[in-house]
Amino acid sequence: MHFWIPEVVQLIFEYVYDPDRTKEDSEGRVTVASLARTCRSFRDPALDVLWAQLHSLDALVLCSGGTRVNDNSQVVWERPLYDADWRVLASYAKRVHTLTVSPQSDTWDISTMHILNCFPLPGALLPSLTELNWLSDREDFFPFLHCFCGPMLKTLTLSPVAWSIRKCVAIASLAPSCPFLENFLCPGADDSSMQTISEAVVGWKKLEVLEVGPVDERVLKHAASLHTLQTLRFSVSSELTSDILEFCSPVAVIGIAALTPLSLQAFMQNVRFSIQHLYLRCSLYDDVFPHLFFAHLKACMVHPEKLKQLSLFAGTTPQEDTSNESIVLTSLMLHPLLSFKGLEHLDLGHSCTAHMDDAFLTKLALSCPGLKELYLGDQKAWLIAPLLTFDGVTSLLKHCRQLLSLGVFFNATFESDVAYTAPVDAISPQIKNFLVGASPINEPAKVTAVLSFLFPGACISHCISKESPEQLQGRLKKWGSVDKMFGIFVAARKQSWEQGWAEGKAAVEKIAMV
Repeated sequence: MHFWIPEVVQLIFEYVYDPDRTKEDSEGRVTVASLARTCRSFRDPALDVLWAQLHSLDALVLCSGGTRVNDNSQVVWERPLYDADWRVLASYAKRVHTLTVSPQSDTWDISTMHILNCFPLPGALLPSLTELNWLSDREDFFPFLHCFCGPMLKTLTLSPVAWSIRKCVAIASLAPSCPFLENFLCPGADDSSMQTISEAVVGWKKLEVLEVGPVDERVLKHAASLHTLQTLRFSVSSELTSDILEFCSPVAVIGIAALTPLSLQAFMQNVRFSIQHLYLRCSLYDDVFPHLFFAHLKACMVHPEKLKQLSLFAGTTPQEDTSNESIVLTSLMLHPLLSFKGLEHLDLGHSCTAHMDDAFLTKLALSCPGLKELYLGDQKAWLIAPLLTFDGVTSLLKHCRQLLSLGVFFNATFESDVAYTAPVDAISPQIKNFLVGASPINEPAKVTAVLSFLFPGACISHCISKESPEQLQGRLKKWGSVDKMFGIFVAARKQSWEQGWAEGKAAVEKIAMV
């Protein structure tokens, strides 16, 4: 080949075999392997593509003298490795950028780890490794974790199930091996691993993403001091002191999990946030939803008007709790939200907002005109009668003209002898999704007529299933009717508008000619 660009050749090979695919492409892999043997110029870019991502250590073993045993279920070395073998292994290992030690790797022979731990050449075993997904829970593998954590490692994912002493020791001492780590994910950590995680995390000074379980105050103070932090997700621990923690990272996404809303509220009393994105998650409901929850949330925000995204997810509610009025959010409880004037995304879809009225929704729309996504009680089949009506929904649409997705639990019933006319300035063709939750409905045809007028470009959906309580089965049938008629109504309106436009245009042209 007289003239060629290696980077272009590599892009072509990556198109033939993309190692990042979720499913293994054996045909593409064979093709690139053939290309590596076809031309000397193709060899290096082809091998870079083939070795970029490994889902096991088998390839490294086989390339350096290993063999398959036990009906091909295991790959092992049956003879010692000498200098030539190590150099062959190193020539391929330097090309590996991502390694996944999956749960299926639990069948590996432990001798593989012992031998790799004896790597005799200067530098790290996998010097170019940037991502390590250690998903195996096999305890005797963990002491060898440091063998794969080199100075180039940027992302580390761990998922131990049980935290033994050996696992804790291996993880707690990781920081010196990979001091420039940027992403650390260990979402399955529990209370027994809190100090282990703390020991590891405080050693990393360039973290951008930190996703863990329960953490102590030491980790939170360290995370709050990181100017590089972009995402922080953790669980609330009962071991925090009364010292005020300050998170001043406007670009960071903060996700906090707790057992109940009450424990979240207790945590918020000891923190101050200067952020734009906050996600709160609770596993269970308290007997009564804390009345001052949103007041405490407002108090912990240094600049509440700068918050752009707020989400509160409450865990699965037992069926009998869907009629429990003690966990309903009222307009008075939600009043502090009016201070979050910069909100673009507000998600209370898993909370019961049945006692929110039209007047409050109008105030919310006036306070947060930049809303693009809004979800209010639309994700669960609540049995409590909602106070919101079409009037509140249309008022919201008139004031929030940037809305792209909307979910509302509201009263979609009409009096049979009253004609309802939606205001023209509430039409929102830009909204692509309108979720109604388990909203009450009595006349599907009337509701379809109004919705097709307000949301001509939307998909209408509900959350009522066939397994829902008997009192919701009538709503299921009626919202099903709306779903069937909606497209027909939208098409009819479009045809009517087009015809009216054509007739009007013709009339204007006729007048102009006269």
